[in-house]
Amino acid sequence: MKTLVIAASFVLLTSLPGYAEEAKADSTQALLKGQQATPTAQLLELQRSGKIASRNEQQLPGKAQSKIYERYINSFGHPIAETYINESFSE
Repeated sequence: MKTLVIAASFVLLTSLPGYAEEAKADSTQALLKGQQATPTAQLLELQRSGKIASRNEQQLPGKAQSKIYERYINSFGHPIAETYINESFSE
């Protein structure tokens, strides 16, 4: 399984035009610092940098969004506790 993940990461990194070179540069920088840049580290760096982020805004369906907003508004009806230590799962 680990080999499959590494192989998939490698394929992903090498198939992205332009990004493979940047990831390779990041790997070179990591090696110069005495660190080993693994494919996972390279993918995490791409995620952190936002270089391959979608430009499409992602939204939930209307009904789910309405429920979330309702829950958010209702949360203001309860005072904020100074500390939160709950030993049980009941109210």
